[in-house]
Amino acid sequence: MSDVVVAGAGRTGILVSRMLAERGIGVTLVERLPAPGGQEPETDAAQLARAASRAGVRMMLGTLAAEFSQGQVHTLGVEGAVTLSADALVVATGSRPQTRAELGIAGERGAGVMPGSATRHLLDSGVLLGRHPLVIGDGHLAEELCSALGSAGAITVTSVRAGSDGVDPWPGTNTFTDARVLSVHGFPRVNRAVVSQGDRLTHVHADAVILAASRVAMRNIEGAVFGGPHVVECFSLAEPKTFDNAEAAAMQACEQTMLTLR
Repeated sequence: MSDVVVAGAGRTGILVSRMLAERGIGVTLVERLPAPGGQEPETDAAQLARAASRAGVRMMLGTLAAEFSQGQVHTLGVEGAVTLSADALVVATGSRPQTRAELGIAGERGAGVMPGSATRHLLDSGVLLGRHPLVIGDGHLAEELCSALGSAGAITVTSVRAGSDGVDPWPGTNTFTDARVLSVHGFPRVNRAVVSQGDRLTHVHADAVILAASRVAMRNIEGAVFGGPHVVECFSLAEPKTFDNAEAAAMQACEQTMLTLR
């Protein structure tokens, strides 16, 4: 029996784990969080995890896959440091919004600039990041955050969106279309952002800047960041996230893994 380690127990990671186990592969699913579902938990995660367990998937929750080297995955978690043998590593560590550097946002490094995924968790915990937040992004996550920030008590919510064709302002937002944030200013906390629309520059009062644009894959396992002969990537960058997209990515990764094990 071949041994495969899957890193990441979001929807895609759980699905590919089950698919591999159903083909007779020994699968260990490693997740850094204490529960399956990923950093933006899907409502069906618990049901999918039970199905994976019934298929024979071994789960290690609260455990970080830190390094892949010479057929071994080195992990660190609630059970301490554990080394797992792996004929292949499936990287299903999820996606994230682009960072400030990736978006090319200049300016001071004051507090208050947050990724959308972290903002979502804080809002779910009752934490409002600012009274005048600015949200960067066009997709479902950005729209969801604009609505949640308004409901949580924000006085103004500014939306900066790259798109323009057929774009309607989201309810309750001050919307800039065909626009990008050039810089943020303020220290020790941000207090304004400079928004560019063509040749026009607008200074916007903002005490929080939320990054929710252009999902990219999270590659954070040493020895697997740039792929490799025994590394299979399993990512869905769809926005919004859907079961069908996750299942398609999982099926493709499953087939690639089976080829790798031959």
